[in-house]
Amino acid sequence: MLKTNCPLALIVISMRLKINISIFSSQLALCANFLYSTFFKWASDELCSPFFFSYYMAKTMHVSVTLSVLVHMAGVFHVVALSIIRYYSLARLATINSSQPWFTYKKCRVSLTIIFVSVAIIGIPLHFTSEVVMVEENKECAARHPHLKNATVFELQFSSFPYLQTLNFWLFNLCSKIIPSIILCLMTIAILEQLKNIRKMSSRFTSVERDKQYHRTTNMILIIMFIFIIVEFPQGLLAVLYTVTGLQLIVILGDFIEMITLLTSCIIFALFCLMNGKIRSAFMEAPCLRWLERWTRRTIERRIGRRSMGRDKLLDYTITTKSVISDTANNYAIL
Repeated sequence: MLKTNCPLALIVISMRLKINISIFSSQLALCANFLYSTFFKWASDELCSPFFFSYYMAKTMHVSVTLSVLVHMAGVFHVVALSIIRYYSLARLATINSSQPWFTYKKCRVSLTIIFVSVAIIGIPLHFTSEVVMVEENKECAARHPHLKNATVFELQFSSFPYLQTLNFWLFNLCSKIIPSIILCLMTIAILEQLKNIRKMSSRFTSVERDKQYHRTTNMILIIMFIFIIVEFPQGLLAVLYTVTGLQLIVILGDFIEMITLLTSCIIFALFCLMNGKIRSAFMEAPCLRWLERWTRRTIERRIGRRSMGRDKLLDYTITTKSVISDTANNYAIL
């Protein structure tokens, strides 16, 4: 058996389904990309480090922005695919062949291929929305650091083609926010309807534990879908209002929306981990958690041992004192 002390390796090894590995990788890439972009903005805007004003560093930021869009869109498509898979699973559960698995590894690979090919096709025009341009100086940094005046820097700016910006803006918000939210709303209604049908046919279940597990997993998926709808759908509406009416609210809330999106991805990933027993077992097998569990157990046992020893000594002293008093009273009675 393969043994490893790396918690990440334990988690990945325990993921038997490719969809779990894909979701885990997508959310991990999104978190890492967010940390890098935050560090880049801090180093370039606050520290005004000349190293981050080079062409190659600006190009890495360009790739980071594109990667953030692609990974976010991949996560969205994963949630939509998961809702469709759960609906068909519930539909087959009420049929005669409900015990036969239908979502095989081949179908899983086909689903993942469709997801990533769709993301790549949509992401190609999104990559050209921004470009690296050379400017004479960074005015904010030049005002704070006089030695940076007239120093050529490279920055990431929007493309000079306004129609391309409008097209990509609509393409991104429609494909990753509005349309998936509508699909998830419809799938939520369909899944709830299937759950009603299954409850009516609950006598078909030979195992009560199986019934509870299936409903628990379905409820977890419904929570994930609901979280996605309440977070992504308002962003899509704000984007549409910005395009139609010119309302700048989505621009003002840009950083806040990005943080909410990242937090949502972390919550959804945590729910996926809670939903999968193998991932929970892998987390519990991590060396740091095992060491913490052993340390906590030893500490509790040591404290309980000390208290029990102190309590036994006090109890012995009390018993001895009472026996002495009792013997003295008996002696007085005899006298």
